[in-house]
Amino acid sequence: MNLLVRDAISRIAVGPSRGRDISSIEAEQIIGGILDNQVDPVQAAVFLIALRMKGESIDEFSGLFKGMQLRVQQKKADVAKLFYLADPYNGYSRHYPCSPFLPAVLAALGLPTVMSGVESVGPKHGITAHKVLRLAGVDANQSVSEAVTSIESHGWAYLDQSQYLPGLSRLHKLRDKIVKRTAVTTLERVLQPIITSGETNLIIGYVHKAYPEIYSQIANQANYTSSLLIKGVEGGIVPALNKPIRRIYRRFNSNSRADPYEQSPEVPEHLLSRQATVPITDKDSEIERTVELGLDTLSGRQGVFRKSMVVSAAQIVEVYTPSLSFAEAVEKVEHCLDNGAALAKFQSLVKHT
Repeated sequence: MNLLVRDAISRIAVGPSRGRDISSIEAEQIIGGILDNQVDPVQAAVFLIALRMKGESIDEFSGLFKGMQLRVQQKKADVAKLFYLADPYNGYSRHYPCSPFLPAVLAALGLPTVMSGVESVGPKHGITAHKVLRLAGVDANQSVSEAVTSIESHGWAYLDQSQYLPGLSRLHKLRDKIVKRTAVTTLERVLQPIITSGETNLIIGYVHKAYPEIYSQIANQANYTSSLLIKGVEGGIVPALNKPIRRIYRRFNSNSRADPYEQSPEVPEHLLSRQATVPITDKDSEIERTVELGLDTLSGRQGVFRKSMVVSAAQIVEVYTPSLSFAEAVEKVEHCLDNGAALAKFQSLVKHT
């Protein structure tokens, strides 16, 4: 393994525009060795940094992902459809995120949903779903089997990386020392610890224009049924309220000419805002404030945070319910917030855990 890593580094890290790609198989073997603790941490860091400086090829991304996915503890949920919400694992540092509450909203609308993540990881160490849900009373450290039970019984679950890929979770300190994002940051959100006999659909945020194609190819490799890529606030799945929605939907193994398609639905005027979403005003109580905003919104409170939650959920509901217009999807989301259905879904998992 050490010789393989040394050889790969010697080819990748050779100066500007001179680095050579390694094969998919080599990338798979090396990331596997890193996750299995068979590679010296210094070499692991140099390998990941060198790849990022060179620019990962799609074959390298593919091999890295395969090596990661092969080590994921995977279980099957008895649901016809499952929606994966993939927010940035390093969290939000400028805005209070509504995304930790979206699984309960989607579950209330009949869309079984799972969100995965970590407690904290660099470079941002921002507000994560793990921290928010834990403070709200949800067990953020359920096993994969327990998460499957939550999905089957309550319609949603949160699943922490430490439970389904502990080898990757152990790299958090090393990733802090690396400082910059690496291919691991890109790929970890696409990993699939829960499968179904039916459809699995990936909902993932992005910022830079190169990522939709990367995420689409890796999602297809991971056997997702579809991917919905959303240009969201801080790279997440929450779209900015002061900009047009930008999203790319692709259904894999489809003969439809409409796939992939990019669409920018018209947001109803009452959901527009001068703000992208609610900005963080107090770093010392950011988790407490996120929980407060989320629970108030699930209880029917109006405001910018509710607008973000409605638009975020409606854009998913509309894509996966072709009979609905975006305005009709908005009405359904608003109704489940106003009648207490979303809050009941959220509280049912709090009681369960």
